Amino acid sequence: MLNLKTTLAAALAFGAATVAIAEATNPIVKARQEAMGMIGANTKVLGQMAQGKTAFDAAAAQAAFSVISQKAAEVPALFEVEAEDPESEARAEIWFMYDDFVAKSEALKTAAEAGLGVDSPEALGAAMGPLSGSCKACHSDYKM
Repeated sequence: MLNLKTTLAAALAFGAATVAIAEATNPIVKARQEAMGMIGANTKVLGQMAQGKTAFDAAAAQAAFSVISQKAAEVPALFEVEAEDPESEARAEIWFMYDDFVAKSEALKTAAEAGLGVDSPEALGAAMGPLSGSCKACHSDYKM
């Protein structure tokens, strides 16, 4: 019985390592994860400011909107080719409805650009609605 458990544990570890290696070596997948991670991290910065969890900082908010805008512009090219992604939360519909996916990426970019000039907590609050809405619109259709 111990041999069976050891063999099973080794097989699981090998499988996990294989997935991690495949993920780390696929530059398309890695670029997607990095871009989406940066969008998420910067949206979190903005959300915490908007909710008053952190102090409003116009320069930091503008920088976060800038990164989101930049990365949103990259998203269509990052998803042009369907790639093996064992940990993906992306739905296959992206590639069946690619034009809509691109339009949603452009809406995110536009919403982020609208926030580039935020100079007050009120302006940040107003900019967060369209930004959050564009994130939700895409996630509702294309994220598992």
